[in-house]
Amino acid sequence: MTDRGSGVAITGLGVRCALGGDVEEFTAALRAGTSGVTYEQPGPDLPASLGVVARQRRTPAETLAARSPTVEPALRERLRPLLSRATRTKQHSLLAAAEAWTQAGLPVGDDPARTDLDATRAGLVIAGGNQAHRLYQEMGDKFRKAPSFVRPSYAIDLWDSDLLGTASELFGALGEGVTTGGASAAGNVGLVTGFRLVRAGYADVCLVIAPMTELSPVEQMAFFNLGALGAKTVQEPAHERSRPFDTGHDGFVYGEGAAALVLESVEHAAARGARPLAHMLGGAVALHGSRLSSPSRADEVRVMRRALADAGVDTARVDYVNAHATSTPQGDEAEAGALRDVLGEHAGQPWVNATKSLTGHCLGAAAAIEAVACVQQLRLGFVHPNANLHEPIPAAAPLRLAPAHPVAAQPHHALSNAFGFGGINTSVVFGAAA
Repeated sequence: MTDRGSGVAITGLGVRCALGGDVEEFTAALRAGTSGVTYEQPGPDLPASLGVVARQRRTPAETLAARSPTVEPALRERLRPLLSRATRTKQHSLLAAAEAWTQAGLPVGDDPARTDLDATRAGLVIAGGNQAHRLYQEMGDKFRKAPSFVRPSYAIDLWDSDLLGTASELFGALGEGVTTGGASAAGNVGLVTGFRLVRAGYADVCLVIAPMTELSPVEQMAFFNLGALGAKTVQEPAHERSRPFDTGHDGFVYGEGAAALVLESVEHAAARGARPLAHMLGGAVALHGSRLSSPSRADEVRVMRRALADAGVDTARVDYVNAHATSTPQGDEAEAGALRDVLGEHAGQPWVNATKSLTGHCLGAAAAIEAVACVQQLRLGFVHPNANLHEPIPAAAPLRLAPAHPVAAQPHHALSNAFGFGGINTSVVFGAAA
């Protein structure tokens, strides 16, 4: 393979999940291996395992009231009216996006004196759809009581494009815009889409927002009946229930989270004096011809190889893998086997860990949250713990699974996987900034 250079710069990050309300809190929790999974009593007649969840750590109101420096003051004031009647999904997603935009140092508003960004070349990708399930349930309840109770703004809120339009209004981004689905792989699908827009020259800057998926008890019960949710027989201690690659795994733990990344051409970042946090070097998306939830080891192998080829990175240069690793037995075993096949003689070289052991599974936003985790580990020189990894599954040998404590390391190339219902397989490659 030939090295394709520095790829696309990542100049801004934003995240909100059970580990923290901003990137700094999130990173500190990653380093420490602090789990965000807790237990809350589920509703009447619901199984106890639905109470094992990883909820948002900070409310949007707390963030605005604290006047967090992670959001530029002028941007914070523009946010207030937009958040006042927004769903929780939209509130958390916009705050994550505002943090990424602020860190990237991009202009706010339409000041004609600002020449460091052509708004018509600023793209937006919303990485995920079908986010506000609780809103859908609430509106259904209102309709059943009296159709006139359904508020007219719901006709706008129900579309995936609502967040796209709101973000365009907030940031003044007037370039290409799109929403990309992908179930649990949506974050990576969005990143690959944004990466291609920038690499192909259709945008100088692309803000990728992976919105929070807020499930109602209806969807949680569906996952439970499918057998996908964990903590089936034991709920406490809750922070030990997400167990990727461990023989005690029995399903995923639902987590709430949103993330955003600013992708930018290297030339554009240099022209405005923005220093890259890391680089996105390549990525791939591949289907395996199924609408169901079963993984395909062969197609996971195929997509990882395509991503590495797109990035121009040999397996010998991969020194960190952020696995999809949801804590489901079938999924963990398939991915472990796929990683062995891809890495071959280098299978014991890169550290392999699972962010979901700490955050739970944040569904559509999971891959973007894990992209932020990858960038921070590349930047700061550490590998976060694989929480709750006590007895690795046999399929994981000889992979170099990160232990249950932090590791001082300096990874340079990271491979990050995400696989979604509907046979959607994705993988992306990140490189450390020079």
